[in-house]
Amino acid sequence: MNHPRGHWLPALSIRARITVGSLLVATLLFSTAAFFFRLEVQSILTETNETMLRNDAESLLSQLATNPTEAIQSPSEGQLLAIVDPTGTVRKSSLPRSLDRQIDALTEIGGEPQTVNTPAATYLVSATPVSSESGDWIIIAARSQQAPTLLLDELTGVLTLGTLILTAGFGLASWLLTGAALRPVTRLREEAETLSTTGSSAHLRVPAGKDEVSQLARTLNDFIERLRRGVDREKQIVSDASHELRTPLAVLQAQLELAHLDSGDAPALERDIREASATAGRLSRLATNLLELSKLESEQSPPETDWTGLVDEVTASVDRARVVRDGHDLEVVYRIDGDDPEGRYGISTTNMGQLLDNLISNAITAMSGHGGVTVSLTRSGSGALITVVDTGPGLPESFIPLAFDRFSRPDNSRSSSSGGSGLGLAIVHAIVERAHGAVILRNTGSGLAVEIRLPRHVN
Repeated sequence: MNHPRGHWLPALSIRARITVGSLLVATLLFSTAAFFFRLEVQSILTETNETMLRNDAESLLSQLATNPTEAIQSPSEGQLLAIVDPTGTVRKSSLPRSLDRQIDALTEIGGEPQTVNTPAATYLVSATPVSSESGDWIIIAARSQQAPTLLLDELTGVLTLGTLILTAGFGLASWLLTGAALRPVTRLREEAETLSTTGSSAHLRVPAGKDEVSQLARTLNDFIERLRRGVDREKQIVSDASHELRTPLAVLQAQLELAHLDSGDAPALERDIREASATAGRLSRLATNLLELSKLESEQSPPETDWTGLVDEVTASVDRARVVRDGHDLEVVYRIDGDDPEGRYGISTTNMGQLLDNLISNAITAMSGHGGVTVSLTRSGSGALITVVDTGPGLPESFIPLAFDRFSRPDNSRSSSSGGSGLGLAIVHAIVERAHGAVILRNTGSGLAVEIRLPRHVN
C-alpha cells in the first residue's frame, strides 16, 4: 500500500516507530557531541601550536633585545626559525626551503601566528619584531601543521566510526527494550482475541505491578465488564418483555376474536372492544416502562437538581395525585422540613417526578381508593430524605426483599386487573441507584413506608 509523503511513519509498528525515533535522536546527539569534541581538540591543538611557536622565538627575543652584537644562538633541533637583521639580511635560518623562498613576504606577517600554505606543507608562521639600538630585528618562527592535521583526520575517523557504532547499538537496544516493554501488550491483545473468539466470560490477566500495562489491563477489564453488563441487561429486557408481553398479547388476540364473533351483538361487541382497549393500554404502559427502565440503566450520569427543584416536584406530584383520585376517599398531603440553598442532588426533576408518581400511584392502588398518603422531604445528615407513607395493607415481609425485581408482584396482586406490570418499584430503584442513593421498604403496622436517601453535593 502506498502512503502519501510524510505519512509513512504511522504505517510502521509502535516498536519500529520508537526504534526509528531513537535512531534519529541518537544520531543527532552523538553527531553533535562528536562535532563539538573535534572542535575542542582542534582548538587545543591550535593553541598548543601557537604556544610552542612563541616559545621557539622566546629565547632569541631577550638576546636580541639586550645585546644584538653577540653571536646569535643557532636554533635547536626541530625548531624552524629565521633571524633577519635591520638591514634585511637573514643571519640564521632553519626554515624549510619552501618558506625560505618567501622570507621577504614572511617578514610582513606580524607577531600574530598566521597559516601559510606551501606546495609541500602548511605551516603556522609568526614574524616578531625586536627593537634594538641598531634597529629592528625580526624573528620568523614556523611550525608544521602536518602532525595536528593528521591527528585531526585520525580523530575524525574514530569519532565517525564511534558514532555509527553507538547509534547502531542504541537502535538495537531500543528495539530490544521496546519489544520487551510491549510484550505484555501483545499478550493482552492475543488473550483478548482468544476471549472474543471463544466467547469466554473470563477477564484479561492483569500483569504484576502498577505500570501502564497493568493499568491498561484493568481499564480493559472494566470496559469489558460494562459491555457485558449492557449485553446482559439487554438480554434481560428482551427476556422480560417476551415473557410479560406473551400473556397480554394472547389475551388481546382472544378479545379481538371474540369481538369478531360478536359482530352482530352490539352490546357484546362494545364490551369486547372496551376490554381489548384496556389490554392494549396495559401493553402500551408495559412497553413504556420497559424503555424507561432500559434508559435508566444505561449508566449515563443524570443532571443535578437543587433543593428547590426537589420541593417543586414533591408539590407537583401530590397535586397530580389529587387531580386523578376521582372523588375517592383519599387524602394526599406533603411536608417539607428544612432548606438547602447550596446543595445539589444527582437526580433530574423528570426522574424525581417519575419516582414520586410511581410510589404514590402504588400506594393509592394498594389502598383501593380509601386512606391517606403522606410525602415528606427532609434535610437529613449529608443528604435529603424522601419518604412516602400510606395507610394501606403493606407488603408481605417475604416479598419485601424481592420488591425491586422486575415484574415482581405480591401474590395477592398477580391476578388482579389493577395489579400493574411489576415495573414501578424497579424503576424507582433504578432512579435512586443512578443518583447513588439508597431506598428501603418497611411495614409500619398501619401501612407501608418507602424511605429514599439522596446524597448531597456542593458546587
